[in-house]
Amino acid sequence: MRKTVLLKIFIVLFLFSSCGGRNGQSEKNSSIYESEGKAPEITPETPLDAAVKIYFENTLSMDGYMNGNTDFKDVFRELLVAVDNEDRIDLETEFYLVNNELTREDFGVENIKISERLTPRSTANKGNKGSSNFEEILNTVLQNQEGDVVSVIMADFIYSPDGQQNTPSALNKLKTYTQDAFLKATSKQNDLETRIYHFTSDFEGTYYDFNNKHIRGVKNRPYYYFVIAPASLMNVFESNIASQLKRNETFKNEAFFSTEQYNAQFSLEILSSTANNGRIKVKDKNILIHDYPRQGNLEFTVLVNLENLPLSDEFITNPSNYQLNNSEFKIKNIGLTRDRDIVFDANNSVKISGADFIPIKDATFTHAFQFAAEGMVSENLHFALKKKIPAWVSNNHSADDRNIQSDSLEQTKTFGFGHLVEGVSNAFIQKGNNDNYFDIQIPVKK
Repeated sequence: MRKTVLLKIFIVLFLFSSCGGRNGQSEKNSSIYESEGKAPEITPETPLDAAVKIYFENTLSMDGYMNGNTDFKDVFRELLVAVDNEDRIDLETEFYLVNNELTREDFGVENIKISERLTPRSTANKGNKGSSNFEEILNTVLQNQEGDVVSVIMADFIYSPDGQQNTPSALNKLKTYTQDAFLKATSKQNDLETRIYHFTSDFEGTYYDFNNKHIRGVKNRPYYYFVIAPASLMNVFESNIASQLKRNETFKNEAFFSTEQYNAQFSLEILSSTANNGRIKVKDKNILIHDYPRQGNLEFTVLVNLENLPLSDEFITNPSNYQLNNSEFKIKNIGLTRDRDIVFDANNSVKISGADFIPIKDATFTHAFQFAAEGMVSENLHFALKKKIPAWVSNNHSADDRNIQSDSLEQTKTFGFGHLVEGVSNAFIQKGNNDNYFDIQIPVKK
């Protein structure tokens, strides 16, 4: 697709972001005084035109997603339409079938109708559909990733390489070679980012377990969009295309991987009285402990503006994703700001006091961190958001899928998925030489 655009219109938009037979087979946060409908920040790096390269994993296990008008096809159709109707940037769509070969295909129809022509018959005899060697598939895609390109890989990402008998060894190879492929890609284009989007779909086809047993009767399966793009384009597609796909009821989870650190982009405010226990004073972003509470732990709340942090609220508000250098402290709650309210969860919200609100009424803060300190405080507060793999990835990982026909929980998982994602994560951490999204220190005066 190629569309004419007015050159003076710029944007920022964020996109969305295997298995054959074996052995031959986050809505934008509301914040204090935020502007409704505020356009994403425009950057000089945002291109006026780009290519969207969509890759469909053409293996036997994907046939079950193509039989009939499935949820998979619904989301694919929404993707094609969203790209076609993005009129603030000139996007050209390219569609590929990928296995051991890379085949560009349009089935003789316009781009928005490719989903209708995607069937087991139309994809037959296009390369080897009998195995899913993802380290090679990812390497092929990454070699085709140059310049202003967004790559979208649609796959079930079930690992089944040709001729592998030692499953643990094969899974370790998947992790290592995936890491190597992304390290090489980020060396050529150092601002690359990756997003993973998790969907579910009805499924009518054959499932192949790791012993290559052909299994029928599995009716619903997960699949994923892996999206790879330079940062400026990832912003563009996530904001204006992926946001539409995530409204589909079959969207479940997402993950984000980048070499970037975001420390310099955040502002914070320490609240002297709201959601606190004990008495503190605040001076020059320092906490002065005036009185410890008679009962319970010392508690205080810090507001942070994380609107430019490209992570889901589910990830940001999970205390297990943080590291505190001082064992005297713990994160008691993480909440979202809603006008003057801090919403920690459905049963716990507090209103920011007038004294705290007056100095910040014209500022924007998206998240609130409530800290608790056991006993007397002897060190500064130092907390970091780690570049951890989201918990849902581990929940979706399967190491043994032989009982999938009778195990409903196993039917929601993906064989080898955790090793694949670990390889991606390791590459971005190694390339960026850091494992934090941000690292904040707040001095505490006793």
